[in-house]
Amino acid sequence: MTMKPGVHIVPTGFEYDRVIQPLINDFTVKKAYLLVHDTKKRTEDHDKQTQIVNGYIRKIKDIPFKWEIISTNIYNFDDVFKRSYDIIKKEVGEGNPVYINISSASKVVQLALTMAAFLNNKPGTEEPAVQLFYVEPERYYEGELIGTVFELLKKDEDEQNTIKKLKDIAREIRDHGMASGKKDTYKFPPFPLAQFTDIEYDMLKIINEKKVISSIKEMKELLDMSTGRVTPRSNIKYYLDNMEKQGLITTEREKKELKISLTRAGELFAYAGGN
Repeated sequence: MTMKPGVHIVPTGFEYDRVIQPLINDFTVKKAYLLVHDTKKRTEDHDKQTQIVNGYIRKIKDIPFKWEIISTNIYNFDDVFKRSYDIIKKEVGEGNPVYINISSASKVVQLALTMAAFLNNKPGTEEPAVQLFYVEPERYYEGELIGTVFELLKKDEDEQNTIKKLKDIAREIRDHGMASGKKDTYKFPPFPLAQFTDIEYDMLKIINEKKVISSIKEMKELLDMSTGRVTPRSNIKYYLDNMEKQGLITTEREKKELKISLTRAGELFAYAGGN
């Protein structure tokens, strides 16, 4: 898989081969952002695994690319989404293709990166500005490790032999990560997302700033003030209905008024639309 020279976002984890091999073999790397867990957010429970991950990070940084370390709370979807969205938007704005390797990312990080990528891709372009890919390894160690550990539970098992096998697997993991080699690389197509007008983004931003809008009338007044032009009330009602169908806002009728607030997804869309 030969791609245009571009910028990479690389989440760190218990991987080495699947991070480094595609960068060396498949890409011309202009710059690479290394997404690492913010040590200020670390807990005692994660100290040991943090030490292991840091070992892989040191090995990765030894490869002579232009690296930039990005600290984020990898257990917080919003934090990862905002950090990655800002990086992607900046690089796409400068005309750089952005490639994201999700092979070593946790599920939270995978989802946040996917959303940030799709929101930065524009419809109608022949080649998406942001591409996600996954590296299939030649060998997975997780299954081998679990299977070997379970051998210790067998009554007639030769424990010395099992411990030797565990040590062999441990050495492989130390050198390669939880998987080794690169069998294939899979690109993920950019799925179409609902398209929103500038006015809808303006409305999301206004609701986000106010937290709660007390009525359609207030929404109209604030929108007209923000945009400097008059939007018909019927249009505003249409936009609100559309955003509610998309799960971006919630509405609650209180007497004759309609209270409007953002869902969590709406807050993230407001963030994206405002940046």
